[in-house]
Amino acid sequence: MFVQPQSREAQSLRATVTTREQQRDALLSLARGCNTIARCDCVSRNAGSALEIDSSSREARLLVTLAMQETALATVQTAAPEPEPAPRDVNAHH
Repeated sequence: MFVQPQSREAQSLRATVTTREQQRDALLSLARGCNTIARCDCVSRNAGSALEIDSSSREARLLVTLAMQETALATVQTAAPEPEPAPRDVNAHH
């Protein structure tokens, strides 16, 4: 079935696509802002939502990947205990 370019159905499809593109772009803008202030949870949530709207979005995929890497790095850094300082010999200072 071929849809005529000026038909109601075609106009409705164009409007739907335009709305979804605007939603994707708004979510990507939020994700970029969150990335600027290093809020990985916010980046992941917004870029992930943008990716749900447009699975072909390279930027959304990149932002989700970066957020996942940052979260993993933060988890590793938090989980690794800091080394205990060496005990000081109070008699060794002279």
